[in-house]
Amino acid sequence: MKKIFLFVIIITLSNCSEDLTNNTPGFEASVDGKDWVAQSYNAIVQNNQLSISGNNQFGTISMVIDSIDINSFELRSWSDDFAVFQDTIYYSTKNDGVGSIAFLSAGRIDINEINYDESSVSGHFYFECYDNTGLHVKNISEGVFYRVPINIQD
Repeated sequence: MKKIFLFVIIITLSNCSEDLTNNTPGFEASVDGKDWVAQSYNAIVQNNQLSISGNNQFGTISMVIDSIDINSFELRSWSDDFAVFQDTIYYSTKNDGVGSIAFLSAGRIDINEINYDESSVSGHFYFECYDNTGLHVKNISEGVFYRVPINIQD
């Protein structure tokens, strides 16, 4: 059983990297278990904040962190770093679910590379976010952004 599980994970990871290699640069994730690939994407640096966004006809994923460093950033309702998914409803890691402590928004963004020569950023992300009522949730997983162009604004 362990060998089958390991094989499935290896195949899944190799498929993700093949997709991004063929679509360099790229931005994709799984939204509630369904593949989600951005048709357009960008990164903006302004006031020492990095904002990375991608969108398609089904919605927009945006993440904002208070740093432009290679590092890991935790996404919590009480932190300055946050992520958003918006379709017909606005979901954010700034919102928590109602009913229990088990319904806290959470996630992480890993900035793995900042290429200053090409002005691009690469990394991974996942997060769970709620709407403003705390009743509806979106699960964003297996997120990857690869060589997304950075626009620096003053």
